[in-house]
Amino acid sequence: MINATAIEPISELQQTEVRRATQQCISRAEQIYNRRFKPLQVDFDLRGKCAGMYQVKRLERRIRFNPWIFAKYYQDSLHDTVAHEVAHYIVDCLYGLRKVKPHGREWQAVMRSLGAEPKATGSYDLTGIPRRQYQRFAYRCGCRTHNLTILRHRKVMKGVAKYLCQYCHGPLAPVETTP
Repeated sequence: MINATAIEPISELQQTEVRRATQQCISRAEQIYNRRFKPLQVDFDLRGKCAGMYQVKRLERRIRFNPWIFAKYYQDSLHDTVAHEVAHYIVDCLYGLRKVKPHGREWQAVMRSLGAEPKATGSYDLTGIPRRQYQRFAYRCGCRTHNLTILRHRKVMKGVAKYLCQYCHGPLAPVETTP
């Protein structure tokens, strides 16, 4: 049975428009900050709940967009998401990523200079957009139960990560399950 509510990803023509909008946003930043910024690779391979992501791997920098969210919210994404991710790139070029918070005052200032509202996250109805479903594991702190994804659970089990509650700041410990 075909899911009638399934969203199709954006077309090649729309991908070209998004790439052009990304380059125009970078060009606008060049005028504002009076310096050159290298063009960025733009890919449409992002899945899940995020509309976009600025990614740094070693010396490579790129922006990844979610083609399904762009399809469902094309005009908003073309303006807001493109500016959001380009602002991360500009902040990286101007200040470096280790010296600033991801959505801190530097990023907010760049967003405003690009003519966009400095919102850290979008609130999208994701109906019809494919998402991964991860198995979740129960963890407790001093005030409540949390559900961690299998990715975080594995990090805890390997001893490479520890997580704290956002509310009581207590350590999260796995809830023992009885067989």
